[in-house]
Amino acid sequence: MRPWAEQRWLVAVIIITALCAMTTTVFAAADAVTGFPDVSAIDRFLDHQMHKHRIPGISLVVFEDGEVTYAKGYGTAGHGQPMTPDTPMIIGSTTKSFTAVSILQLAEQHLVDLDSPVSAYLPWFRIADPIATKSITVRHLLNHTSGLSEVGYNRVLHPDATLEQGVRDLQSARLTAPVGTTFQYFNPNYAILALIIETVSGQSYGDYVTEHIFEPLGMTHSYAGKEDALKAGLAEGHSKLFGFPVTRRPIFRAYLLGANYIVSTARDLSRFLIAIDNRGVYDGARILSSDSVALMESPPAQVPGSAYGMGWSAGSYRGEPVGGHGGADEVYTCQTALLKDRHRGYALLMNQQHLIDSAILSVQLQTGMLDLLLRRQPDEGGISMKLIGIITFVVFLVALASTVRSFLRMRGWRLEARSLTARQITWRIAPHLLIPALIIIVLYRFLGSVLLREPRAWNFRVVGAYFMPDIALLMLLAIVPDLLQGIYMIAAVIVDRITRRTARADGNARRRQ
Repeated sequence: MRPWAEQRWLVAVIIITALCAMTTTVFAAADAVTGFPDVSAIDRFLDHQMHKHRIPGISLVVFEDGEVTYAKGYGTAGHGQPMTPDTPMIIGSTTKSFTAVSILQLAEQHLVDLDSPVSAYLPWFRIADPIATKSITVRHLLNHTSGLSEVGYNRVLHPDATLEQGVRDLQSARLTAPVGTTFQYFNPNYAILALIIETVSGQSYGDYVTEHIFEPLGMTHSYAGKEDALKAGLAEGHSKLFGFPVTRRPIFRAYLLGANYIVSTARDLSRFLIAIDNRGVYDGARILSSDSVALMESPPAQVPGSAYGMGWSAGSYRGEPVGGHGGADEVYTCQTALLKDRHRGYALLMNQQHLIDSAILSVQLQTGMLDLLLRRQPDEGGISMKLIGIITFVVFLVALASTVRSFLRMRGWRLEARSLTARQITWRIAPHLLIPALIIIVLYRFLGSVLLREPRAWNFRVVGAYFMPDIALLMLLAIVPDLLQGIYMIAAVIVDRITRRTARADGNARRRQ
């Protein structure tokens, strides 16, 4: 009998499937040249992507030279409403761009010094390392070079925990790199910045962003507070389960407001992008100086390999400089991109999220949209989320059948163990305990670095419940049954030996009588 051998290949298939899915990207495109904006090409591309990946809805705005050139909604926003360019959704980490602008505004007023330590504004601020506590500056937070990461602080607080409670909880966070030396994307960096904004300005984060960014830019459908956002009529959000969108209620985590959870629309986001493209000005309203915009767009020279400025990613596509910031919360996805030399860009919101989307669907959408901005024909090939859903579901069914069969075979273990030595029994049981332990270590310590190229730890409460529910089910199926079998095998051997020892003792007692 081989109670665990049949499942080892299964674990490998699960991991390989996840890794392949997360690392598959599509960058090829044809050389055909189109006009700009080619409305029919945009429609064909997004309609194809909607069908290919089972996307519930997409909201899009394209702009050039400070003017919106195309705006449209695709699919449904839920609640019986069509998607439109003005449909509000949570923009996820694109929130960081607004937090960075707010800090730079305060720096322009000499209310914040970018090179002052966090403790200058939050005297009680602490992390696990007392020396590093005094070394982390506002600039380090903006550049994600604080030395903190989710591997050193993998905690999920109650959604209603306040901003200050979230920052105070960082006293248990440990460094995973020396301060100021390494780019490590870490959401609480921007939560700290949000609390600094509140402390220095005397306003709530939401009130500050509304007064100093939303209102000057005419972003009338954007909100930085939970209650206002809910009243605005958010699009219905979705997670993905085996390739099918599943309606899920959005989550607002108050303690991460400066990092995520601003609510906006594609049209409003285009106004923000146009202001950045125009060196801080939109329709006569200035939100930043040109020097601050340049600083925001520039990665720190002292950190090799970093492409992250201040709430802004700086990269290139086909030799063209591209800036912007993507975002995703539990049930929405956001893309913003600006072709700096051509003064063209787009803002795209989608009412679904799955962690594999970030490496497949989001990449296909982004490369396709950038090709369209460059007057190129986008490539519509590449793997689909439908196919990945089918593969994942098949693997799940095979895993479930293998698990049931393995449990049924356990019925003969008690008798089989009687013919084995103690060492043989140990070798048979050990894999059931060690293999799940290894999988858990990989999940919590290394999988984030492999899949996301950053030191992010797996957390079942977030990743499992929302971002990858199907993959989480596969992982649980690879871990829990093995552990239960190991426990059963140990218990069966112990019970059998106790029973046999008791029977022998009773037999000896009867013979003596």
